[in-house]
Amino acid sequence: MSVFLSLFAGAGAQFFDDNGNPLNGGFIYSYNAGTTTPLATYTTSTGNIAHSNPIVLDAAGRVPAGGEIWVDYSQSYKFILKASNGSTIGTYDNIS
Repeated sequence: MSVFLSLFAGAGAQFFDDNGNPLNGGFIYSYNAGTTTPLATYTTSTGNIAHSNPIVLDAAGRVPAGGEIWVDYSQSYKFILKASNGSTIGTYDNIS
């Protein structure tokens, strides 16, 4: 399997709430594009260690474990970004 840095949240991406504060404890869910079928993302370029799904953001609103999201090159993804209280901040579909 070939993996590439995600266009949604590649290296060092930081996420914020609607007030501009870091999205402490926010969630990134990953799915097959156009569906609610979970799809794995990976922590490194080797593609052998999957992130949790959802990915829980750290206190700075960043992805833990090196701050990178790697995706399967052969798949299209849908990402849903949520606040720690579960409210949806955004949905990003057909990311390939």
